[in-house]
Amino acid sequence: MGYYDNPVSKPGEYGFELVGEVEKSGYSYEFDLLAVLKNDEGYYLTTDSGCSCPTPWESHTVDDLTGPLTAEQAREEATSLWLVSQQYDENEFAELLAKIV
Repeated sequence: MGYYDNPVSKPGEYGFELVGEVEKSGYSYEFDLLAVLKNDEGYYLTTDSGCSCPTPWESHTVDDLTGPLTAEQAREEATSLWLVSQQYDENEFAELLAKIV
């Protein structure tokens, strides 16, 4: 696995479409990401965080995805993650939720 060989970076190779991704704001050398993918079975959520190294998603596999979820379940799960920290940019997060239909 690596940054360019995982379901988020290459969703098509794993049978997914990337719906969107948001990052928590305010980090300098760190990342804290939420990604939403989908395929014919439903929506999938995954998160990743770390410092400037490793690279985001580099150790993720299909087994790290939560799903399949319905659109409603995916919005609820994403919203639950946002409510815990409320650090994702509110506008970017709203745009991501709007893409889950």
